[in-house]
Amino acid sequence: ATGEPAATADVTDSTAKPERPNGPWDVTELDGSRPSHSAPRLDLGGIRIRPASGMQVQLQVDQSTGKATSVLLVADNAALQLMAIAAGKTKPLWPATRRAVQADADRKRGTTQEGDGPWGPVLRLSIPATTSDGKTGVQPSVVLGIDGPRWMLRATMLGRAAVDQEQMNKMMAIVQDTVVVRGDEPMAPGELIQLTPPPRPESATDVDPPTTETV
Repeated sequence: ATGEPAATADVTDSTAKPERPNGPWDVTELDGSRPSHSAPRLDLGGIRIRPASGMQVQLQVDQSTGKATSVLLVADNAALQLMAIAAGKTKPLWPATRRAVQADADRKRGTTQEGDGPWGPVLRLSIPATTSDGKTGVQPSVVLGIDGPRWMLRATMLGRAAVDQEQMNKMMAIVQDTVVVRGDEPMAPGELIQLTPPPRPESATDVDPPTTETV
């Protein structure tokens, strides 16, 4: 955002508390005090994003429910997955979510490394995977969670975004500029906030309307 420091993803040993001095934002925090507050974004219901020019935007639909629960942004073999998750009023979700991600990586015989990022602890994962040509490889990713008012934004860096600092920083800037729309309806902590296609094409975002993928 203009005049605001971009988030970077350097990982160091630290236990700093997550903070959001420059985003991502809750929709109620957009008071016009910063240039980024009034910037045009792609409205996906539960979150609003500002992809970089030329990025592919894909809503990912849960096969069991038919609801879109995450969005994938892809460019230059780098990808960012965003999910907005409901939380309680006082207890942050990221600590427990982080332990669950680590446990899942252990089950898959992967490795995890915890470090500190722009909003507190992040996880670097390396998970065994089979490539398209049948060879065994490792899929790297970087997972972070940002706790906000009654929500957590979970961001996963994939592909080059997980290993290349420049690509990671580009994705971090998108995370920083994201707006979460939690809504007032009752939701259990951990419940995914539903995403929806934008009501109309928003040319100001300079990206194509999102496609959908069932996962």
